[in-house]
Amino acid sequence: MTISITQPICVTGASGFLASWVTKMLIDQGYTVHATTRKMEKALFLKNLDGATDDNLKIFDGCDFSVENSFDKAIEGCYAVIHCASPFFNAGGTRENLIDPAVEGTEMVLNACKKYNVQRVTLTASSACVIVDYGTKADASATGNHVYTDADFSPADILEEKKNYYSLSKLYAEQKAWEMSKEEGCPYKLCVLNPSLIWGPMTKGQTHLNTSSAAIIQYMDGTHSKIQNGVRCVVDVRDVAEAHITPITQDIGWGKRYLLFGGAPHFQETASFVKKALTQNGSDAALSLVKNVPTEVDEKLQPTVMGPSADKPLLFDCTPAEKELGIKFKSVEEMVTTCVNELLANGFTGSNQYDTTKL
Repeated sequence: MTISITQPICVTGASGFLASWVTKMLIDQGYTVHATTRKMEKALFLKNLDGATDDNLKIFDGCDFSVENSFDKAIEGCYAVIHCASPFFNAGGTRENLIDPAVEGTEMVLNACKKYNVQRVTLTASSACVIVDYGTKADASATGNHVYTDADFSPADILEEKKNYYSLSKLYAEQKAWEMSKEEGCPYKLCVLNPSLIWGPMTKGQTHLNTSSAAIIQYMDGTHSKIQNGVRCVVDVRDVAEAHITPITQDIGWGKRYLLFGGAPHFQETASFVKKALTQNGSDAALSLVKNVPTEVDEKLQPTVMGPSADKPLLFDCTPAEKELGIKFKSVEEMVTTCVNELLANGFTGSNQYDTTKL
């Protein structure tokens, strides 16, 4: 049952791939959004979302994890906060530019939630908090594999040993969020969402190429001469956005974490969907890229990082998200097709357009 919410809902990092969809869906459902961004120019495209007005969308710029209390004005007066903002890149990742801002940023946002008596918080964690164990759980299992559930956490000691700073940033930020939610006097209830790599369509007008969509574009522009020999858990951005909103609007799922995995395709399947989408798109730009999509699978297996070795299926159970949050996960083909079409619609055709300084 949908509850009545008259106060605004704050969305952090609103210019991002996921958060822009959260913002769009909230506006579509009649809610007022406080959208945070570091730089106003990054978020101006949100004003062109269907139904967005000065009354139901207010953008707060200067919201930066390095600036103390910079989220306060955006969060003040809000019923709920959807905390999506966190650095997401791997190239050049260090403890200083990944772990520190993710953890300190989460602490800053949640302290503001406490200060202004926010009632509900949904937080974007990641599959990086769950399945990055370098094959150790599969190796230790009697069956030779492991079914991942919301009870699984990536082992911090192994992530530290491997210097996997992105996964550590998500793991430590999630742990900090749970810790703070259990402090005496905490006014809000917390729900954590753990999505895998997010594909699907960009919102129209988005001005920067996001990290997860860059994985698709690498099959469009010839970055991969051969198909990667491995699997990857993926989920549609619209399903993930819905999962962030539903706990707030339905008042369910508090004190829980939910895996959001829509599928675990081999990259051969992904490449075939990319080629089909480009062909069906039919635009000159799309057709010029078809020849770039590789058809030969690399003999070398992808490194074992997430889940078991690449010659085994990556197994997972997302039943709680389906039954409790009502998520009906979109197919991998739907994710890839819509991702390709909206990349083209937004003018993205090459990996050289990916710039971590714009994220």
